[in-house]
Amino acid sequence: MTSRRLILKASLLMLVAAIAGPMLISPAAAKSQLSLYTYSDTRRLVSLVEDAAALIERDGEAAFKQFAQQNSRWLNEDYYLFVYALDGVCLFHPITPELIGKNIMTLHDMNGKPIIREITDVGRKSESDANGWVFYLWQDRIQLTPAWKSAYIRKVTAPSGQTFVVGSGSFSIKVEKPFVEERVRMAAELLASAGKDEAFKQIQDPASPFVFLDSFVFVLNSQGRTLVDPAFPTMAGRDLSEFRDAVGFYAIRELLKKLEQADEAWVQYLWPKPGSASTSRKLVYARKVVVGGDTLLVGSDFFLATPIWMKAEDARTWLRNPPG
Repeated sequence: MTSRRLILKASLLMLVAAIAGPMLISPAAAKSQLSLYTYSDTRRLVSLVEDAAALIERDGEAAFKQFAQQNSRWLNEDYYLFVYALDGVCLFHPITPELIGKNIMTLHDMNGKPIIREITDVGRKSESDANGWVFYLWQDRIQLTPAWKSAYIRKVTAPSGQTFVVGSGSFSIKVEKPFVEERVRMAAELLASAGKDEAFKQIQDPASPFVFLDSFVFVLNSQGRTLVDPAFPTMAGRDLSEFRDAVGFYAIRELLKKLEQADEAWVQYLWPKPGSASTSRKLVYARKVVVGGDTLLVGSDFFLATPIWMKAEDARTWLRNPPG
């Protein structure tokens, strides 16, 4: 092909791209990423932020004008976007525009969690398309008490070469398995690098990433006794191997058994949600880490959003062969 034809082909491709709009997430990449999540609310938030990142990558700060359009996909009753420089300076915030231009790196949530520090940490990851979740206890504008808010954050580089983080948050996000796996992995890595004393201190801190969406990370020894137990901080050394669920299933024993043959494991069991008489599915996840010659089990558990009602015998049958 001659150089003239190559130039013409490139020009046509650029023209088509300009007419069609930004390349948002490629279909394959979008399908792969969104398939990680169970709930439509989660997928919707991730898609919104990823598409916003694509606009910034194409148009730079000029994209902020689109993000500020009322009753658009970017700004409505359910969602708004925010953009920060990595030093904590707010670059775009349609709900609180007085923040724009200010460095708010010291902003904390109700538990003292450094929200902006965690948000901008995503932009300090090495990957060009790094992303992550930040969970914080926040005052909803229409509620009397604080609630958990979940923000999906994406690292993005504008045409100018400047790196930003763009994100959006929601009060309606439910706990997803990837959230739990990531927090447990982070805690295991902290234990391996910092040792027990420092890691235990951080894992129990309500301002840490290990407390999220009414869930938390725990640490057991290899026999199932608690070493870090945020649910019962004054009851050290509980023997969770004796725990039985609503139908008598030894969930932690099953977890210990699985971890004898694997480095990580999931177990499902049945338990009533607080204030509810009905039984719901709950999942517990844990992984092994060796610290100072000791094998520790780092884990977390959470309720699935959809409860399950069944007779005790039916529940036992379900536990032996759960769906999905």
